[in-house]
Amino acid sequence: MVSQRVFDLTQGKETVSSVFASDPNAKSPGEVAGRLHKTEGPGLVGTVKDIVMGCLSNKDPTNDHSQEDLDRAAQCGQFGPKRPSDLFLKIYHDALQTLEIDPLIGVVSPPLMGSRGVVPLSIFSPSHPDIMQHYYDTIVTAQHEAFIATNYWQVGNCASKLVAALRELSRRSVERGAKVVVKLMYDRGAVGQLKENHLLVTEAEWTAEQIKLPPKSELPGLDFEIVNYHRPVFGTFHAKYVVIDRRIALINSNNIQDMPNLEMMVHLEGPIVDSFYDVALLSWDRAFNPPLPLLKGPNAVNRDLQTDPYKFGPDHALIACKEPEGPPATPPQDIAEPQQDPTRPTAEKNVSLAERVQWQHHPLTDGSKPLIPKEAGYNPYFAHSSHEECAIALVNRRPYGPPGHNDWLTPQDVAWLAGVKHAKKRVFVQTPDFNAKPIVEAVLDAARRGVECVLYICVGYNDAGEALPFQGGTNEEVVKNMYTTLEEKYKHNLRVHWYTAIDQERPINASLKKRNCHIKLMIIDDAVGIQGNGNQDVQSWYHSQEVNIMVDSPLVCKEWVEGLRRSQNTHLYGEVQKDGVWRDKDGTPLQDSTGIKSGPMGLIKGIQGTIARVRGTGGF
Repeated sequence: MVSQRVFDLTQGKETVSSVFASDPNAKSPGEVAGRLHKTEGPGLVGTVKDIVMGCLSNKDPTNDHSQEDLDRAAQCGQFGPKRPSDLFLKIYHDALQTLEIDPLIGVVSPPLMGSRGVVPLSIFSPSHPDIMQHYYDTIVTAQHEAFIATNYWQVGNCASKLVAALRELSRRSVERGAKVVVKLMYDRGAVGQLKENHLLVTEAEWTAEQIKLPPKSELPGLDFEIVNYHRPVFGTFHAKYVVIDRRIALINSNNIQDMPNLEMMVHLEGPIVDSFYDVALLSWDRAFNPPLPLLKGPNAVNRDLQTDPYKFGPDHALIACKEPEGPPATPPQDIAEPQQDPTRPTAEKNVSLAERVQWQHHPLTDGSKPLIPKEAGYNPYFAHSSHEECAIALVNRRPYGPPGHNDWLTPQDVAWLAGVKHAKKRVFVQTPDFNAKPIVEAVLDAARRGVECVLYICVGYNDAGEALPFQGGTNEEVVKNMYTTLEEKYKHNLRVHWYTAIDQERPINASLKKRNCHIKLMIIDDAVGIQGNGNQDVQSWYHSQEVNIMVDSPLVCKEWVEGLRRSQNTHLYGEVQKDGVWRDKDGTPLQDSTGIKSGPMGLIKGIQGTIARVRGTGGF
């Protein structure tokens, strides 16, 4: 049951964003947050842990939420006239328990944690050119403000595209005679963050070689400000999202960084954008100079759908310009059932496949050949079917700097565990890394309950870092251990796949930096999806700040599955055998394994990998 205290928190009229807008004495979002919500301290952690563990327990098969529990959870969000599904409410109920520890543990004001909205567009593609093109198309439409958050900023194609968007936005603003306020956040660890976690970046710093953003003199139509956020030692700002004019939110898996990764971006509209706005203010923490023009509104929740309805497909200007593919006539019913002869949609204006997977910069490895012509195209833009507002919750986690594996009582981690626990038919997960102990054990428990667990993981992803002590181990180690641990009679319920690129018939080890996948997605019973920033690894589970959406829509989930199928061959060629080893049709295992394992040599490789990650050359 949701406690009276948590219930009251979600019913409150005041949020950090509303008080910061209305109180003339408010100094900063951080000051307002401290005034509104005081952390109760570590004394509650043990009590909340007992409550959450009770919710997630599998020891009693009859253990489930009562109708009263679900009714209470349904009242703890701004879900609109349509009641969320029971599955969504069970997961949301469990995530709400963490607010007992700290009302802002999810980096969003409690009344805004549960909301609603629509998903007109999803993109499945490398960051450049497709996701960054949508960044460009969206940013240049800003009339008042743009808030851009990324974990890492690296000079390259992605950064150049965003700089081009800022230049075009500035030009349009000058023509209109009204400046646009732009805020940018990233994480580049600095000594100064030992004293102040949120460092204001100077113009001299952002124009230097490592960042290469234009000086203010070249952006006369913008009021530009940057914050560098990190909570030492391990509290990384791993968030990746954009908020435009309190009207559009984008949430994606990629950083502003050129990597050979398949990524995923989701375009959101509706009241959920106000929740993202609150996250942005809380993340920024310090005073704004200048302030955000739309701080006092209009809010996304005030959008008049009679005069300004949601648009989908070709009716949506930001979608029509891309000539996207829509859903198929008969969408797949089962993500675990492979399609042996998949069609590959093309569009006249598509960039070639070669450019999408950065063919020139990441040549194919020996023994792996393209399956479709180099000049062929595939359409990464998925225009979702028209739909009404659906329940959407933010299941985030705050950054936590100290070492250790204790900080898992957060909305993100509990939502993931609850999703697996409450699944009746199927759990699907795509993630670069899969090694956090709680999720590994939860999946094994689900398989023993008869739930089909389908995992798409990237073989060799960040092996050097994951081999460090206390980091969970490499993906190959973990998968082999899972199959060894799982009893023979349940192994058919565990279906692990190594990511296989759309132009490949076999996985390629991620250490080669040729064809990797960085998507973060969980789908429960084909009906509730959790998508966003968080990986299923130790860093994301216990330390990084992450932002994730939980969407209550079988339609959107099925279309996400179709988007995944269009953009990779994992379901066709990636499945490992029941000993945890991938083999080709001739029985030959992968030959490009890194060979990195936990232990002394893993420690050496891990330190090297950590240094590479900090420099921005490793995957994150």
